[in-house]
Amino acid sequence: MPGLNSSVRRFDRTNIPEDVWGALRDRDNAARANVILPHAEKVSSHQEFLPGSEQLWLVYSEPATSDIRFILSCTEGPLGKYPIFIIPVAPIQLASELLQGPMEAFCEPLLNEADFRRQRVFSVFSVEPVSRAFASAWEKIAEIKCINEPYYDAFFSACTPETFVRDGSQPVDEVIELRLAVPQDAKKIRDLCQEFSETSKPFTLSSEQASKEARLMIQNEQVWVYEIKEGDEETDIASIVAATRQSHTVAAITKVYTPEKWQHKGRAERLVRRVCRELLKTHEQVVLYVGANLTSAQRLYDRVGFQATSGPERWLEIGFDRAEVDLGHW
Repeated sequence: MPGLNSSVRRFDRTNIPEDVWGALRDRDNAARANVILPHAEKVSSHQEFLPGSEQLWLVYSEPATSDIRFILSCTEGPLGKYPIFIIPVAPIQLASELLQGPMEAFCEPLLNEADFRRQRVFSVFSVEPVSRAFASAWEKIAEIKCINEPYYDAFFSACTPETFVRDGSQPVDEVIELRLAVPQDAKKIRDLCQEFSETSKPFTLSSEQASKEARLMIQNEQVWVYEIKEGDEETDIASIVAATRQSHTVAAITKVYTPEKWQHKGRAERLVRRVCRELLKTHEQVVLYVGANLTSAQRLYDRVGFQATSGPERWLEIGFDRAEVDLGHW
């Protein structure tokens, strides 16, 4: 395409080609592609979804070959613009000297995109070496400094039918129900989503945004609740688990939250296990990212059966100078 680096191809929601779909859906890539594939499938197959929104993909192939090495998405969802997501395509090569060229090749077409503003790139999320290489390239080419402390530093892991641990310790509660959320839960889930966002600064949600998120998750059957009643107290929601990114073979758990009142009793673990059991009926893998400093959460997911896909794999979300960018949400 004119104006693009010869190694980079650009696509919108109307023209993603079969080789790109094939790379995203390939068994060796599908788990990592959870940040790109489900959204790409939705906006491509439902042109009426978010009309007029920004939906852009860039694909880097080895020079003089058709071998896809990286896929970048610059897209937006119902709650706002997403970070730049980049997935490496198998066989993965992450040596720093092999990353500078591809990441710089991505930066140029982004900046040359019609109606694109450099403020759009508020963060990048990928495997650690890729995130660092893109941040360095964008800092140099777009002249916007990256923030030293990552917004998100996490390990990536997956649970399969073979690794899933069906039985675990059971909390002793008087009355409980583990179930998909229903519209009547919307207010409580709104409050929990807003509380959860306070742990993910700067990506906090207003009450209105949290209401929209809760409504969408309930409508799309993407959020489960641990309903509890103790003594004469009103029925409450002790924990929520959301799985908002789902492709044909992979489902991603994207939110696990238990308010302080109900913590330290194994309720989140029990709900995560229930959600995994349901998702593994229709998917080959359930994946998630867990904060590198959240050792208790890591142990919880270990007990359910989540394992590193091929050794510890660290993912970083690196942000850019907030005085120079427009924050989105994911």
